[in-house]
Order: sequence, then C-alpha cells, then structure tokens
Amino acid sequence: MTKKIFSSFLRALLCAFFVPGVFSFFFISADAAGTGNVSIGSVTISGSNVNISVSASDLPDSDDGKFYLFAEKPYQGTVAGAPLASAAIGTSVSFQVPLNIKSENCHLYDKFQVAVLQGGQYIAVAGAKYITNPEALATSSPARKNNGKKGLILDGAKIGNGNTESAQLGVQQAAYNINLEDVIGGNGQVVYVYNGKTYNFDSSYLSQYDHCIRTCTAQGMGVTIVLLNPRSSGEEFMIAPTSRGGKALHYMMNTSEDKGLEYLEAVVSYLAYRYNGQNGFGQVDNWVIGNEVNAKNVWNYSSVNDLMTYAQLYADELRICYNAIKSRNANAYVCISLDQNWTQIHNAGSYYSARATLEAINACITAQGNIDWGLAEHPYNYPMTWTTFWSPKDETAQAMIRHDVNTPYLSMENIEQLTDYMCQPAMRNSKGAVRPILLTEIGYTSTQGEEAQAAAIVYAYQRVAANQYIKLIAFNRQTDYPLEVSQGLSVGLTRQDGTPKLAFEFFQQMNGPNANAYIQRSAAIMGISDWNAAMNAR
Repeated sequence: MTKKIFSSFLRALLCAFFVPGVFSFFFISADAAGTGNVSIGSVTISGSNVNISVSASDLPDSDDGKFYLFAEKPYQGTVAGAPLASAAIGTSVSFQVPLNIKSENCHLYDKFQVAVLQGGQYIAVAGAKYITNPEALATSSPARKNNGKKGLILDGAKIGNGNTESAQLGVQQAAYNINLEDVIGGNGQVVYVYNGKTYNFDSSYLSQYDHCIRTCTAQGMGVTIVLLNPRSSGEEFMIAPTSRGGKALHYMMNTSEDKGLEYLEAVVSYLAYRYNGQNGFGQVDNWVIGNEVNAKNVWNYSSVNDLMTYAQLYADELRICYNAIKSRNANAYVCISLDQNWTQIHNAGSYYSARATLEAINACITAQGNIDWGLAEHPYNYPMTWTTFWSPKDETAQAMIRHDVNTPYLSMENIEQLTDYMCQPAMRNSKGAVRPILLTEIGYTSTQGEEAQAAAIVYAYQRVAANQYIKLIAFNRQTDYPLEVSQGLSVGLTRQDGTPKLAFEFFQQMNGPNANAYIQRSAAIMGISDWNAAMNAR
C-alpha cells in the first residue's frame, strides 16, 4: 500500500518521551521527528564515503518511484538544492555518497534527508539525520590523561614561568577557558586551510593558550577547555542571528548562517587539531561547549523563548563542535554545560531548569542521530555563598536540596541524584553506556571561615572519588578573583595576594598518603559521624 505524504502534516509532529518524575511533550519539526513511514536508520562515515540506510514501513506515493537523497545545512528545514543521489523506492534502501572531506562540498556537518517527487516537487518523507561517527576521521588520537579526578580552575598568571603551585597542590585535572573571538582574526598570522577555504587566526592569543595547555600537559594534567562565545566588534557573525540584540556575557554560537557556521567549523576544528597532543602545543581531553547554557540570558544568550526551539539551536551548536573535535581526536569528551538549578524555574523563557534543558537537548540529538556527548555540571551549594551546607542557612535553603530526582537544586550533598538520572536508558550514549559526567566548576567561599571551606572541599572530592560515573571535579578556583570576592565568593585556595588559605593544605593532602587524617578533620568540622555512609557511593 502506498500513502500520500502531506507537507503540512510533516511540519508539526508530536514527540513524547519519559524521564523519571516527569512526562514531557514537545513539538518538533519534521526534520527532527520523521513520519513513522520512512526513516533514516544510520548515517556513518566509511572510508571516504558516507553510508545512509533508509527503511520504509509504508511506501509513499511518488511521481517516478524514486527516493532522493539531500544534504542540508543545520539551519535548513526543508529540502533544497539538487539531490545527491537517487534510488528506487523500497522497504530497505542504501545510499553511498562521497564525504568530500577537505573540499567546499564537505558533508561532515550536514544533515541528510530523503525525499520523493510529488507533483513535480521534492517532498521530505523522513526525519533528517547527521553523521554519528566523526571519530572515523581521526588519524591519531592520544590516550586520555587519566591520572586522577582532582581538578582546579587555574590562575593563568601562575601557570609555568617558574611557578610550582599547581605541582605543589597535586592538580591532576586543569580547567581553562578559550574565547572563540580571541582566535578569529586578530593579527591573522596563523593560516589554516579547511574544507577548501583559508582562515587567518591570531597568533598572539594562541600563544597564550599554548603556554597554558602545554605547561599543564607537561606536568601530567588532563586539560578541560570551555569554549565561550562573547561579543566582539567586527565578529558578530559568530553570534546566532537570534542572539545579536541582547546584552550578556556570552552568546549562542551561529549555526544559522553560512559565514558563522563555516567559521565555527573551522576554528573549533583548528583548536582540536592544535591541541590534540601531537603538535607540541599540549593536549586537551575535554571540551565544554558554552557555559551553563540553561541560564541563557546570562551565559548563552538567545532571544528565543521556546525551550525546544532553543534546545535545537544549542543541539546544532553542540553537534558542529562535536564533529569538529571528534574528527581530530576520537578520545576527547565533548560536553553540555549546565548549572545547579536542577528543576527550579527562575524565569520562564530566560532561565530554564537544568533538567528540562538536558531533556530537550537529548531529545533533539537522539532524534537526529545519537552521539556520545558528555555532561559538564556545576553543583554549587544553595545559596552559593553558604559553605556550611551541613548546617543549612534556613528552611528555604534546606528545601532546595533533596535526595530524589525532583530536587530543586543539585549540590555535592545530593550529587548521586545526577548520576542516577544519567544511568537511565534514555540518557545513555549510543552504545548504551553511561555518559561521562564532569564537575567542571564548583567552589566554596571562605567567608564562613577557612575551616568550613577546607572541609567542604575534602567532602566534595571524596564524594567524587566514591562515584564511578564522575570523571573529574574542578574546583573554582586557584586564586580569589576580585569580582567574585565582591559577591561574597572568596572561593580561591589562595587570597588575591597569593597567600594560602587552610583550603590550600586540605586540597593538597586530600588524596595522598595523609588523606585519612584530613578526612577525619573534615568529618569533625562537619559533624559527620559515618563518613562512608555520607559518601553515597555509586
């Protein structure tokens, strides 16, 4: 039996999925949801080609009895241009087309769609899918620096140049930021030819990043880089069109226009290449795409207010960066960044809860070709300025941290709720494994006393050590930062003048031969009688 496919029906299909504690309904475009009759099963790289499998449970009507294969940009919602290939309509059809790597017609970042001719027009009949194995292009991938979970957001002024503080502290994982606009343009002395086009990057900024990453790598640390997208005069093309009117610290990356899209592909590919451990510039194991993207009006600005529309834009950004990075280093993690606001909604349309954002992004990614993204979470205390979580500030604060999946906030006190959530089948990666979870930013202020800060750090680290699903914890930060101090967040291990706090000693010792003594001191400060039980091991 054949069945007519109506384009109006294709534009709004209901997608529903279940997660613990919530049943969510979202409307997704035809490109994301498919028709239920024709579907693209897989899109994978094999050698120099892309293989696309198509199945049909109910064959659509067509003018000529053929399926047509199209490649589309992320921002395209309908088939456009000329088809790449055609094949006779059937219940099981395979296409193979050239990947065209290193050319302007490269398909690494495209989504693939199947259409039929109806009334002389191409009509999409399946949900578009992306390539899901960009790592097939990575010719040399370094082993990850898995020397431990103890991490720190480093003070750039203390990296190298004879400063041994990070070595004294025993830092195993280093975290640092890169602004994409720093790399693009500038003096233009670094020439990079990518997919048939030439780009000029700034050697001065790259040298600064080289120094940090190379030094950390030489000291045996794993490196996590957060990719940020601030506004820079003359480089607004890097910002999504829906994000250019706002005032924020960082903005949604541009996958909606050709120039911004191509620059994003090129600059992220170049950074992944430069820092793949093979070029003398150091090695980056983890890449975080944006910062706390659920808090969109501050950290990932977009004027889009609908959560699913926003999630699709971010999913496009994530996938572009994922394909660029994994095609250079198959072993790298590419992560979504979320804050500690797990289910609490601050401002609908301007600040989403982390869980709702995660569910929406996961729905988009899964529908369009599941990839092995990771999660970068920031489980600060509630409120952030209150270090002594073992003695909550008030009843309101106490109610914010619960030991169930619907907890309003995540903190180190209930971090097992996050890892339990990520263990459910719907959240696992394409191979059925639990996705890597990185705690890439968490800090405790010393304004309630240096003992409290020191004990909280030991507790947080030991919670991570007892949880197999968490790959690292990066404490914020090595040195007090003036702006944070003004906000009541004196979270550094040292003061602004460089003198160490008690937290310096506790951080240094909390995973070495003297760790038990510091655990006991922390337990006494916090009033914990059964430390092992308090760890909620996973």
